Parts: sequence; structure tokens; C-alpha cells
Amino acid sequence: MGDPDEVLRHLAGLRADRAQARAFAEATGVYADQLLAAGYQALTDEFKDDLFDLEGAVTAVALKIDDEDEARWIVDFLDALQVFDREDAQLRLESVLRECVALNG
Repeated sequence: MGDPDEVLRHLAGLRADRAQARAFAEATGVYADQLLAAGYQALTDEFKDDLFDLEGAVTAVALKIDDEDEARWIVDFLDALQVFDREDAQLRLESVLRECVALNG
């Protein structure tokens, strides 16, 4: 899938195809671990469509799971899974993953 238009068509199709959406969300690893899933859910609950920074993300997750060290690990791991869109030092949850999470809801 080297053609950007083909990639965009495929990603757009995820919104209509629940099986593909589930596969995409699972491929990120977010659902593979209960702590990651809880952390991601904390971020979707707290930030909705707003921009945030890594420290804000850590705080939101820490409030959900009551462990700041674990929260920092979760946010770092989510960052490594590339579930954030970056705008300079600000982050936003990856929109396609957000759609997939909503479909799996």
C-alpha cells in the first residue's frame, strides 16, 4: 500500500467495516493489555478532541489507575505504539484509532 490515496481509502473503509476496525485497533496493541486499554480509555475520556501534552496525559492516566509510575509507562508505551498525532509538543489521540475504539465500544 504505497499509494497515499489507497491508504486513505483503506482507512476510510475502517469506519464502515467493524471487523477491519477491530483488527486495526487490536494491531496497535491497545487492547492486548488491560493497563494499556485503561490508559487509552482515560485519555479518550479526559481529552476528547482537545490537544494535550505528555505530562497532561500522564496525569489523566494516573488519576484513572492511581499509580503515577505505571501511568508514565502506559503513556510512553502508547507513544511507542504511535497512537498520538503530533503537533509540535502537543498531542492528539490518533483519529482512526479513536473511530475504531468507538466502533468496538
